[in-house]
Amino acid sequence: MKKKKMRGLMPKLHIDSEDKLDLLPDTFYITYYAKKHSKIITRKGLKFKPNTDTQGKYFVSKDETPCFIYWDINAEPNQNGNKWRQATGLITITE
Repeated sequence: MKKKKMRGLMPKLHIDSEDKLDLLPDTFYITYYAKKHSKIITRKGLKFKPNTDTQGKYFVSKDETPCFIYWDINAEPNQNGNKWRQATGLITITE
């Protein structure tokens, strides 16, 4: 039987308000449904853009969908060199 890798002692945190951003560790795993991939994905993210004090943000879209902007450590940078990604819906954070 395969053992699951433990990702720290932090319990699962659901991002559903801006207040919860203060509870995020600097580095985390984020899980959410990605429309682009039509499945639930998990990515390794950062609370801040590397080497800056620019923080990700939480907001609710016009259609009442929770959204969280985070820095994706493993993403390919876009044409501007950014790795900011947007998670939507039920957003779960673990260490």
